[in-house]
Amino acid sequence: MDRYGERAAAFVIRYRGRAHAYLNRCGHVPVELDWQPGEFFDVARIYLVCATHGALYDPASGKCLGGRCNGRGLVALPVEERDGQLFLIEEN
Repeated sequence: MDRYGERAAAFVIRYRGRAHAYLNRCGHVPVELDWQPGEFFDVARIYLVCATHGALYDPASGKCLGGRCNGRGLVALPVEERDGQLFLIEEN
């Protein structure tokens, strides 16, 4: 996706039946979170985890829950689900 004039990786997860989208950047250092392509959850599938630093994030909000994110959460992207498809809501 393009964000602020630059390409940025993003990801979508389904958590408690709802789709949530985030920029694929740790709140600590701008590295991608996934420890394997497309794998963002910890082993227990409770939290989103940064594979590089171990920072933990709330899947429903992207809020930093612990680790090296020091209170800096993930950047949420507005999405809408319609007729079984997911759409990014463009910001003006």
